[in-house]
Amino acid sequence: MLALITAMGLQIHPFIYLWVSLYTGIAVAVLTFTLTIRLDRQYRVEQEAAIGAKQDLQRLSARLVATQEQERQILSRELHDQVGQALTAIKIDVARAEQGLQPSQTDLAERLCRARQGAEDTLEVIQRMSMLLRPSMLDDLGLSAALGWYVKQFAASTSIRVSLNDDGSADSLPDAGKTSLYRIVQEALTNCARHSEARSIQVTLGSQNDRYIVRIEDDGKGFVVTRRARGLGLIGIEERVAGMGGKLDLQSSPGAGTKIMVSIPLRRAGEAHPGAAPEVLPTSA
Repeated sequence: MLALITAMGLQIHPFIYLWVSLYTGIAVAVLTFTLTIRLDRQYRVEQEAAIGAKQDLQRLSARLVATQEQERQILSRELHDQVGQALTAIKIDVARAEQGLQPSQTDLAERLCRARQGAEDTLEVIQRMSMLLRPSMLDDLGLSAALGWYVKQFAASTSIRVSLNDDGSADSLPDAGKTSLYRIVQEALTNCARHSEARSIQVTLGSQNDRYIVRIEDDGKGFVVTRRARGLGLIGIEERVAGMGGKLDLQSSPGAGTKIMVSIPLRRAGEAHPGAAPEVLPTSA
């Protein structure tokens, strides 16, 4: 506009330039401010929606974990009580039948012996499956006893040396906290057996000040820590740590083994905390 007036040869007072520039600046500022407020409002709405969706997902995950534990417990009891008792009864009946045989019935004695041995072997497998699904000693004797049993079974089946140091303080935690800690150690050891090629593993559990600490270290081949490197095992650990409002620190590098540290506030170790994601701190060893 000013350029047009100038081109027409009309003289404009300097104050007009000033006022036009001032009003133009104000108009641009108001427009920018309005757009900024609108964008900020839209961002806040989208952020709240994302937080709500994340909280819903965490709640759903916690519910699925709880349901899974309940199903494992039921199946473990059914295997132990129903199938286990049935096999025990079969073994006893076969043993009695063996006692009633005549010395000349060697062929039948051998068959009954094989049947009794088969029942004993199957009973042992059922008991092992029942314990792996949900060790009854976790409910009856506490976390320390359950982990001690599991570590022995793990070492025997994988030939990996496992050293367990446990101060026993976890037994004062609520049942939900003990279950989560047991599954965290179980999943970490399973991951190690599958991927690490480790010869030994060090597991340390204990309370420090107002937190409960779990450290799991192996001497395996290690890996480059990235978000893509997370498998279902690590994701499961993260979900359980999140359920207790804790922190997960994962350290690994090629040739240097892997270290996992879980830090959980003791006041929250048995509480569900579906709205918070675990604080994962991947660093290189």
